[in-house]
Amino acid sequence: MDNPLQGGEVNACRQSQISLLNDIGKIAGLILDTLGFITLLGAQRGSMQSADNQTFKIISSIILVQGGILLYWIITTDNFFNFTGFTTLSNISMLSWGIAALVIFLHVWGAAGISNVREHMFKFNKLKCLALLGALVSGFFEEILFRKILMDYLQEEGFSDFIQIIISGLAFGIAHLVWGGKALSAAVNATFYTFLLGAGLALIYIMSERNVALCIIAHTITTGLIEPGLIKAAVLNKLDYFKERT
Repeated sequence: MDNPLQGGEVNACRQSQISLLNDIGKIAGLILDTLGFITLLGAQRGSMQSADNQTFKIISSIILVQGGILLYWIITTDNFFNFTGFTTLSNISMLSWGIAALVIFLHVWGAAGISNVREHMFKFNKLKCLALLGALVSGFFEEILFRKILMDYLQEEGFSDFIQIIISGLAFGIAHLVWGGKALSAAVNATFYTFLLGAGLALIYIMSERNVALCIIAHTITTGLIEPGLIKAAVLNKLDYFKERT
């Protein structure tokens, strides 16, 4: 005979998931609204401040928004580092580490086609240091959101690993649509390449048996290398369809 408590536990779990998804929607809306406002404001005031200053303000805003939510998660989650898988990193296969290294290489190699990315990749100054902090914050925040929370929910709903990877990549790409500002070409560029990165990170999540720590590491390294150059290129409206605007 089935334990009647099990059904109640399942219902409670599903209610928790629904509530969590509602919170995710609110969080995503807040982030998109904030970044969209900042991007448009920066474009309107481009003649009043340098591209580096605009980039600095955008990265600072990302850190404040995502970092605040991340801090809340850390405080309210029992054993946060166990939750994110850092305590079991040694159990991850060499194949998963290899895939993570390949995803990092391919995305950084593609982004290096943009002159601003190459300029700032190993240029250590105040802006780069801020970008490294932003990479760490967004690495934790976005991987917990787009990989662990979203993909675990999709798994509970019965979606295959392949569909989870596609949906996770699409959600990740659409969330970065805002970097296009008013330029359709830049929006297509940002969405397409972040979709590929998101799908790659989702594949890492599946291959590592759903250990989001490896995704966080790969995301942080990738962002740390390509920023602040990529955001600066968006500020300067240099992002064209799949290449740099000339």
